[in-house]
Amino acid sequence: MKTLNILAVIALAVTNGCATQSSATPPGAPAQPAGTCGLSVACATKPDVAKARDHLAKHVNYPATRAEILAACAQTPEFTASEKQWLADNLPEGKYASPDDVSRALKL
Repeated sequence: MKTLNILAVIALAVTNGCATQSSATPPGAPAQPAGTCGLSVACATKPDVAKARDHLAKHVNYPATRAEILAACAQTPEFTASEKQWLADNLPEGKYASPDDVSRALKL
């Protein structure tokens, strides 16, 4: 019985030691590079509200579908790749009659 208890303690110590030493990043380094989600691509970033509303008013012909709006956004250097990704992730399918409709759908 005493041997079994000793083996259990050793197994716990090894398990805990492995869990704490299996870090992919060296000590003192940030866990994730700035501006990423821990993946090889940038995180989606919500664009500036005023900039997005201005773009939707000036560069999209209404009525417009989701695909048409995203195509208009893709053609502009006003938005970063991560802002374009946020728009694609957050704009529901549908046909929009005005920039205000799109702003409401995006909760801008």
